[in-house]
Amino acid sequence: MANELEGTLRAIAEKVGKFCDDAAKLTVRTEYQVVGTGAEVPAEARPAASTEIHLDADCVSAVPVRDAGNGQMAVETALWEIHERNVAAATEYRTRVLGTLIEALQARLR
Repeated sequence: MANELEGTLRAIAEKVGKFCDDAAKLTVRTEYQVVGTGAEVPAEARPAASTEIHLDADCVSAVPVRDAGNGQMAVETALWEIHERNVAAATEYRTRVLGTLIEALQARLR
């Protein structure tokens, strides 16, 4: 019985630790997929943009660009706008989930 309880507590601690690791970093990847006409099988989805936001507010983004000539790069605006909407939605969702978790913990501590 004691071994079962210890095993259960260890499993819970591992899950809480994994959740904290996952919550500490929000990663959003936007991919594109080339589709053809006819019976072709669509190509595999490929990365177009990515953003990683850490709980300490560090942020890293990879922006989709194309060669505009003369050594200049141009942002692929349509893909970037879709990616920005994905980041905003993911950020809002994480905020709601963390808020709910905090409320639940506060309720348990009262």
